[in-house]
Amino acid sequence: MEIKRTFDLSNDTKARVIAAATRLFAEKGMEKVVLRELTSAAGVNLAAVNYHFGSKEALCEAVLDSLSERVNARRLAHLRQVLDEARRAGQRPALRAVLDTFIAPYLDADEAGEGAVLVQLLIKDRVSPSEMTARIIRKHFDPLAREYIAAFALACPDVSPDDFYWRYAFTYCAVILTASDRSKTNRISTMSMGRFDGADRVARREALLDYLVAAIGAPSRTPPPGLARR
Repeated sequence: MEIKRTFDLSNDTKARVIAAATRLFAEKGMEKVVLRELTSAAGVNLAAVNYHFGSKEALCEAVLDSLSERVNARRLAHLRQVLDEARRAGQRPALRAVLDTFIAPYLDADEAGEGAVLVQLLIKDRVSPSEMTARIIRKHFDPLAREYIAAFALACPDVSPDDFYWRYAFTYCAVILTASDRSKTNRISTMSMGRFDGADRVARREALLDYLVAAIGAPSRTPPPGLARR
C-alpha cells in the first residue's frame, strides 16, 4: 500500500524510519511489525532506531504523532476552505461538504495508507486505551472535534448545539468502523449476499455521506432556544 508523502524525507534517518514504519503499519498493523523488518525497510540499523526512539512503543507514538499532525492539518485546511467559500457566497456551508473533508483521510484512495494507520490508533484508543493513545487523541483529535462541531452548528442552525457533541461522537465511531472493514469478505458484502461491496470506495463513501448527513442534520427532540421562540 503506497503512502502519500507530504513531508521531506531527504536523508534524515528519523524521518526515514517514521516513513517506513507508517507504510508497514498500514500494510500489516502496528502489532505485527517487528523491528528487524522495519530497520530493513528504512535502510538503517537497530542502533539507529534505539538512538532516535528508544523502544517500539516510542516509535509507534512518534509515527502516530507525526501522522496525526499532517493528516489533521490537511483536513482542517480543506474544512476551512469549505467554510470560507460558503461565507464569501453569503451561504451556510453544506453539511455534506463539511463531512466530506472529515471522512477523506479514511476513504480517499490516495490517503488510504495513512488513513489505515489512523484507524488503528482510533480503534486501539476505544478498545484498549493507553497513556500513549490518550496523549495523541488529546493533542490532535480533541481540537479537531471542536472545529467540526462548530462547523456542524454553522451548517445546521435548526439543530440544538448540545446535540452535536453526541452526533460527532457517533460520526467518529461510524467512520472509523466503516473504514476498518477493508477485506473482501466485508460485512456489507456478506449481509447483502454479494449485491453490494464495501470495498467499492465510491459506493461506500457516498452511502456513508448519505447516512451521516441524515443523522447529523436530523431535527432535535428539543428545539434550539431561538426556534422555540418562533
